[in-house]
Amino acid sequence: MRRKYTAFRAHVNCSQLEIGLLPSSIPCVKTFMIAGLGNPGPEYDETRHNVGFMAVNAIGHSFKVRRFNHNRLADWAAVELPLCGEPEPLKVLLVKPRTFMNSSGIAIAAMVQEHRIPLEHLIVIHDEMDLPVGTVRISFNASAAGHNGIRSIIESCQSKAFIRVRIGIEKPRSKAGTIDFVLSRFSRSEEDAILGVIAKATAIVESIMCEGIMAAQSMFNQRTARD
Repeated sequence: MRRKYTAFRAHVNCSQLEIGLLPSSIPCVKTFMIAGLGNPGPEYDETRHNVGFMAVNAIGHSFKVRRFNHNRLADWAAVELPLCGEPEPLKVLLVKPRTFMNSSGIAIAAMVQEHRIPLEHLIVIHDEMDLPVGTVRISFNASAAGHNGIRSIIESCQSKAFIRVRIGIEKPRSKAGTIDFVLSRFSRSEEDAILGVIAKATAIVESIMCEGIMAAQSMFNQRTARD
């Protein structure tokens, strides 16, 4: 699969924010953590379960991150960016857990605590079998709905009050083949769809951080025939 992504950017305007109770409606918060879920190791590169890693890699490229730091829990990078039209830069922490998918919460909870990230400023990007390949859904304070990585985060952080960007990978034809399916790579016919949504990853998180979750949902959430 091609590894170069053409960034898709959407205009964001902090003066047109929704004012409400959702934490994402707060304009231009100072710090966000963007965590992509996946499994470490080259054998898992660009598999369906690793679309979160793919998205964070693309975001890091757009944000001109030269390299990720490494510790036993995660690969991570911290950047300060002139986003949202604010005089002070926005601080963004990019994280790829090394604890494997089903224990993602161990790494994320530790990074949230170490860097003092408000949980409502955590954006988790992950795969979603209940959506067609390349479809995006942005949500807040949602249940794990069977996703083991999200369940681990909820358990470790003792809360589900964080933002999720769900990227569709489609369902396997049989439940018996679920593990093999999520660890498989995308077919040639699916490449354009998945590369297209990965290319939009930077625009999606910038919209969430600058305009709020409702504006981002309106712009990027896609309805499907299953709705």
